[in-house]
Amino acid sequence: MKKDWWIKTGCLLTGWNYRILGTCTEASRKQLKKYASAILILIILWSFIGYSFAERYVRASLWGCILTAIIFVLIIVQIERQIILTVGKSSWLSSFRVVIAFIMAILGSTILDQVIFKDDIEKKMIQIVDRQVNEQLPNRLTVIDKKLQELQVEIDSLDKKNLVLYEEISKRPTINTVSKTTTNLQIRQSDGNYTTRPQTTISTTPIANPKVKESEINEQNLAVSRKQKEDYTQRKIKAESSLRQELKSKQGFLEELNAIIEILMERPIALAFYFILFLFLMSLELFVVFSKTGDTQSDYDLVVEHQLKQKRKTLDQLAQ
Repeated sequence: MKKDWWIKTGCLLTGWNYRILGTCTEASRKQLKKYASAILILIILWSFIGYSFAERYVRASLWGCILTAIIFVLIIVQIERQIILTVGKSSWLSSFRVVIAFIMAILGSTILDQVIFKDDIEKKMIQIVDRQVNEQLPNRLTVIDKKLQELQVEIDSLDKKNLVLYEEISKRPTINTVSKTTTNLQIRQSDGNYTTRPQTTISTTPIANPKVKESEINEQNLAVSRKQKEDYTQRKIKAESSLRQELKSKQGFLEELNAIIEILMERPIALAFYFILFLFLMSLELFVVFSKTGDTQSDYDLVVEHQLKQKRKTLDQLAQ
């Protein structure tokens, strides 16, 4: 029962037909187990790589990481099936699989190294962030200083205007406004008749100097400018820490990839380990290819090829 379950699982992974395999010898079953074992190794490896990649760089949830791992596994299974399910031997397909294996080995070893060398990468990232802060901080401070100078010029200008206004207001706190009113008076003449004569009345009314309102508006603008200046001063004080925090919060796959490259260039031991890991993954990726091209054909392959030849022969006869 267990053996039959394992055979069915192997057929599911490799795409072999369980009914055809049932008519074949033990040699075909052993070859199926060999293919299935190789695919299972790749499934375990790439599910871990996919999960780690989603968790570390995509920052996905638990289910998102699991879904990413499943997608990686499905891709690997489908790639291996391209070799296993090929009828006969195809040299160009094997060559193309070698290219894919090379690319996948680079990607896999890079992601695994970033997981294995996590602590070393974090130390290296501190050095990289320090270097980036030293490069970017002067430009940020230049922008802040320019804004502070503009605000200071505006504050000085408003202060000078208000000094002049306050001097004028102290001399003339109020301004007299002149109003003229004309009324018509009825005046009786000596002959008893009335005549109309206009009478003009001139009055003065003191009002507050209009420059008081102007000075109040300037004070409001001064308060806004001084608040902005205080904000930019605080930005200047915290520029280094805020820039460092910003750089740390935006670290991603490429930044850590640059860090791992620097580690590999500086430490020969790390480079040797990466090369060994790369060869290991490359060997696993090509395991099925070498098994397919190097082994003699099993009776399962012969049955499939025989069915193909018979079908071709039948179709040719129908065409004739």
